[in-house]
Amino acid sequence: MTTLEFQTDGQFEEVPFSGQIIFTDAGTVSVQAQNPDTSAADTAYTVQGYEAFYGDAEIDADAGTFSVDVESAAARDLIGQTLTRNYEVTDDTLVLTPIDPAEGWRVTYDRAAR
Repeated sequence: MTTLEFQTDGQFEEVPFSGQIIFTDAGTVSVQAQNPDTSAADTAYTVQGYEAFYGDAEIDADAGTFSVDVESAAARDLIGQTLTRNYEVTDDTLVLTPIDPAEGWRVTYDRAAR
């Protein structure tokens, strides 16, 4: 993860998260991210500043979206949900945004060297 940004008053502001997303050949996705601010309030995706979930994924390249059927998660309310995200790939950079723009976030990842 290179940046996580949240929208406030129409402007994106960076939040100091670190993390990774892994897409496997078996068709699964795994996400882990951490907020270094241990006093940050939990969100629907985080527990004590930590986000982690995985599940089977389906990519719709024509729509520019992918969906994850959450099998396990640190925030247990996510289990059983399907999370759908917009994606854009440019060279070795992946940018994810929510399907609902009202959620107001954007996350950017750079491909790790193999």
